[in-house]
Amino acid sequence: MLSLPFVSVLATVHYSTHMVDQTQVYMVAAPMAEYAVVMTEATPGRQDTSLETTAAFARRTGAVVAMNTNFFRWLETRSLSSWRDYQAWVMGQVTPNGIGYSALRETCLTGRGSIPAGVLGAYVVNGKVVRPYEGGYPALVHFPAAGGMEFYRGKLPRNPFNVVSGSQQLLEQGNKLPVNASDRTSPKAILGRRSNEYVFVVSDGRGNGGSVGLSFLQLQEFLLQQGVTDATAVDGGESATLVVEGAVKNYPNDRFCALARVLPAPTLSFVNPQEQAREAAMVMGRSLRPTGANIGLVPRNHAQGMPVISLWERLRSRGWWSKIMVRLRAWRNWV
Repeated sequence: MLSLPFVSVLATVHYSTHMVDQTQVYMVAAPMAEYAVVMTEATPGRQDTSLETTAAFARRTGAVVAMNTNFFRWLETRSLSSWRDYQAWVMGQVTPNGIGYSALRETCLTGRGSIPAGVLGAYVVNGKVVRPYEGGYPALVHFPAAGGMEFYRGKLPRNPFNVVSGSQQLLEQGNKLPVNASDRTSPKAILGRRSNEYVFVVSDGRGNGGSVGLSFLQLQEFLLQQGVTDATAVDGGESATLVVEGAVKNYPNDRFCALARVLPAPTLSFVNPQEQAREAAMVMGRSLRPTGANIGLVPRNHAQGMPVISLWERLRSRGWWSKIMVRLRAWRNWV
C-alpha cells in the first residue's frame, strides 16, 4: 500500500493518498477542536435542498475540506434510457422528474442552480430538521454544536444539531460491523473518526482514474490500518467527491453533466461567466455530479458560511468597476 504525504497550507489538515489493490484512496484528517462543520442548507420554506457540486459548496462556504453525504433523488437513470430520450430532453420536449435541461446545464456550469434535491434519510442542519428519520439509511452521523462526532444506527440523538445519513456503518469503536460486500467496483465515500479527528475518505472505482474499486470489507481493513475507530459509508458512486483546499482530488464521472457542459441549451439562458470559470477551474477536467447534500470543514476562527468574494465582485458591489470603465473609455477616446 503506497501512501503519499501532502503538506497542507493549513498544517493541521493532513491529506494523504493510498493505493489499495489497484484502487486510489484519498484521505483527510483534521482536528475536531480546530474545525467546525458546515452543511448544505435547506431550500427556504421547503423540505429539500438544491443540487450543488461539492466543489461549488466548498467555494461558497469557504470549506477547506468538503465531501458529499446523503443519498438523494433528482434524475432517475431510467428516465433517459436512450440517446433519443436525451435529445428530446436537450430540445425541451420532455422534462424527466420535472427537470428542464436548461436548469441542469446552469447547475453543471456554475456548480449550483435551482433544481431541488430530495435528500434521503435523516438530515438536520444547525438544529433544523430538513428530513426526519423515517426508516431506511440507518447509519446516522451526528455533529454536535460543541464539536465532535457521534455515530448512531436506526435512531436520532436527543436535540440533534447536524445529522447526515449513510447506507451502513462500517466500524464501531475499532470493531468491524457486518457489511454488504457485494459491490467491489463503485466509488465509495466514508465519514470516520480517528481519536479527536474528523476523517473523510473517498475511493475511486468503475475505472475512474484507472481504479478498479474496493469492497466495504477492503475499506474496513484500510480504515483500521489508518487508526480509524468509527466509520459510516455515505452516498458513493458518481456522487463521491472529495475537495481539499480548492482542488477536486478524486475522479468522479457524471454522464449527465459531462454532456450538459458541452451541449448548449435550446433556450437563451444567462450563466454567470465568473461562476462558470470558477467551476471549470475547480473541476480540472473531471465531470462532477451535483449532489443534494455536502459537508465541509471550516477553521473555527472563520465565519461559517461566509462566501468567498472575488476582486471582481468587490469592485462591482462598490461601483468601482463602472468608474474604471468610464476612465478607460475616456482614455480610448483621447488616444
